[in-house]
Amino acid sequence: MAVSTAALAADPVCGKPPNTASNDIRWVTYLLSKPQDAAQCSMEVVNGKIVVKAPTSNPAMTCPDMFSWKLFAEAVKDEFWKKWAADQETWPGVSCGPGDSPCQSRPLPICSPQIVGGQCCNPYAQNNPGYNDPRNPAKYCPFFPGDHLSSFPSGMPERLGVAPSKAHTVSFAADPFMRTRLTEETPGRKIRQSMAEIVFRNKPMFDYVFRNNLYTQEGVIDVFRRNASNIGSGSSSGAPYRVANGNKALSEIDFPSSSVMIKSDWISKERAAQMGLKDDPKNPYIKMNITSAVTDNNGTILEPGEHWLVAAHFSSKDIPNWVWTTFEHVNNPGRCDYTGCNDSYGYRSPDPVPKQLATNYTSPKLKCDNLPLPSWVFDLGKAYDGGTINDDLAAVFRGMGIGRDDNPTLVPKFSDRAWLSYRLKGSQVNFSDSMGRPVHLGNSVTEGGFVTTSSCMTCHARAGTSGTGTVPLALGVFVNGLTESGYLPGSRGLPLPDWFHKSGQPPALTVLQTDFVWGFLTANCSTPGCQPPTPVASTGADTMPVGAPAPAPAAPPALPSARERAKRR
Repeated sequence: MAVSTAALAADPVCGKPPNTASNDIRWVTYLLSKPQDAAQCSMEVVNGKIVVKAPTSNPAMTCPDMFSWKLFAEAVKDEFWKKWAADQETWPGVSCGPGDSPCQSRPLPICSPQIVGGQCCNPYAQNNPGYNDPRNPAKYCPFFPGDHLSSFPSGMPERLGVAPSKAHTVSFAADPFMRTRLTEETPGRKIRQSMAEIVFRNKPMFDYVFRNNLYTQEGVIDVFRRNASNIGSGSSSGAPYRVANGNKALSEIDFPSSSVMIKSDWISKERAAQMGLKDDPKNPYIKMNITSAVTDNNGTILEPGEHWLVAAHFSSKDIPNWVWTTFEHVNNPGRCDYTGCNDSYGYRSPDPVPKQLATNYTSPKLKCDNLPLPSWVFDLGKAYDGGTINDDLAAVFRGMGIGRDDNPTLVPKFSDRAWLSYRLKGSQVNFSDSMGRPVHLGNSVTEGGFVTTSSCMTCHARAGTSGTGTVPLALGVFVNGLTESGYLPGSRGLPLPDWFHKSGQPPALTVLQTDFVWGFLTANCSTPGCQPPTPVASTGADTMPVGAPAPAPAAPPALPSARERAKRR
């Protein structure tokens, strides 16, 4: 018997007398089910733009779930998959591993009075070295596709899906029997370890990286050194005052408030079929042609093919610690397992919620284990109904033209009906709640295998650089610990000051935060004197370089194929 915790609230009986068990899980999920939005949260479309209605003045904090749907609708309307820059376009240059010969390129330095001509990158120019190559325009300089859509025959650039971290395929989970058992119980983990990931960044975020020379390891290291020098004990120390964070001379990395990044997770049509995922006509997937590994995500055989969007994180700098929100396809198996799904704005819970109770929370499914001493346990990997859309969100979609039409092509459009197939899993705007409990947020796919220890905000707070660059990792994504899944646990709750500064006086800087952005791990060196990135077995970050770049070529070499470029990523 499998039931929701809502149903169990009325009938918490498991087992046969005298050996019965009550539903204690519901008390824990109660602490996760608080509605995130204030009662007055509402928005509408006016002249093609989403407008938040009065009296709300700070929707990111007052209405985080509504704000999540606002981010979703605005990014879809902007067709982020076509226009926004992927990591490979934000941090250019092809990295080379030990078996790669010849090495193809390294990013060129930013243009300055000392460096001019065709051997540098100008963030204000419409044409930079490499831009004329439609297959790899970001070979030498950052490249924003939305500024050059007319140069692509298909109307959009080739998209390359990379593997997420395999940080947690170690330990006893690497045993074939254990892996089979665990992925059968938690299918999100199986999808995670089979998917292709693309991280997109909007124009304000891209421009900040490019204009401030943060697209190379040298540029990131320079920011660390300015900050460390300012807090040091030498003659350059400015304490207690800080160095002004001027343009092209940053002492901290602080993205503009209009920055948005999207981590999207895609699975190939063939792998979807192997896992039993079906393209439900009632809830179709967004589909796109992506070049990704056709065997193993660490393999070298890559081909373009049809991929389905299964999950996506949306993050916005509308608050200093960013707004974190995550969406999943409604048919993802186990979508609301463990922590439930919480949406105060978009869709009403499909649970049989008693009258007078809030309908924002979809509780995880439970079952009685029917053992001699019985217990209620999670019933994992099952489908969850999508609930009913609220009138406010339905009106927003209509006003933005989202979800109107079927699209048989592999080039998504904002009007695709398939966008209506996605549901908000939850949002996060604080490290902990007002009572001090760590805030959890995890996607059943993106965080498959460690959902119960996931906090988007705390994880990304650990993104940083040391004085030698972002690779190897200054701070690990995960903490040393054990879980039943074999995955290491994530970080939750408030960051620790000792992660970043030593406890002595002066408090020497050890790790400079990169403003919650793991993407700096993909930065390459532009000069031979820079300490190159080295391979790290596990990061859990967006993407990372494969190895150390070789010296820059005297002349641009022949362009590698998409397969070769993907191999070197």
